[in-house]
Amino acid sequence: RRQAAHLSGMQGGRVEASQFARGCAERLRSIEARLDYSCGSRWQGQLSVCDDLPSVARLLLPLQVRCGALLAGSDSGWLESLAAMSAAELETQSSELTRMVTGRLNELDRAVPPVRKPSEILGEVVFKQFKGHGTFLGTVIEFDQQTGFRLQYDDGDTEDVSWNDLRTMMMPRGTGEAMPPAPKERGERPPTTPGTPSGGGGGGGPASSGMGAASLKRPAEPARDEPEPPPPPPPPPAKVARPEAPPPGARKKQLLAVARHSTGGGAAASS
Repeated sequence: RRQAAHLSGMQGGRVEASQFARGCAERLRSIEARLDYSCGSRWQGQLSVCDDLPSVARLLLPLQVRCGALLAGSDSGWLESLAAMSAAELETQSSELTRMVTGRLNELDRAVPPVRKPSEILGEVVFKQFKGHGTFLGTVIEFDQQTGFRLQYDDGDTEDVSWNDLRTMMMPRGTGEAMPPAPKERGERPPTTPGTPSGGGGGGGPASSGMGAASLKRPAEPARDEPEPPPPPPPPPAKVARPEAPPPGARKKQLLAVARHSTGGGAAASS
């Protein structure tokens, strides 16, 4: 009977630990959804099989990396040790470790801000990786409750993506992670079809993201007042033709002719 009671107590403790771990996984899911940058599909898949404290620790570690400066100075050595603990080690320290995990979850919950409103994301610059074509630059220009966020790439094409997909394209804030590779030249990106949210973002379209705005557009940039062109220069003044100077000796001949006319031809000739 004592052995049966002991085994029953051990099973009950494992059930409680499993329930606690699943509750932690749901809290982690909620906190991660508020970050601009997703932990990725692999991390999301590990949430569904989280059933003990080491699993919770293995989920907490990458989430803390995403939080970056939000948890500056927090010690993570005990989490690394917990992630590698055996079942026998857990039995002797389960109460203390449960308290520490709860405390770290509370820290994360307080540090991570609420999910951003769609209006705050308009104008955000994102980077999308197209397989076989490289990384391309896009800007969030519009949000619609049905179709999600509309991206406009630097070559003018547009694409609609869900909130979960958009988070995989946004840069982490304050994590110190490297920027993605520089975008390739225009014309190398595969064509996109506007109006249909892209897939592959772990499900959860715009309606499930908690963003209630029906439709938003990025405000158009104000028209810039171009300076008026300067007035044309005034036309150059018309040139006035100067009278041609008489050839040399013409004035003398003119004076002699006048003198002959006034004194008589013969007298003029003899003089």
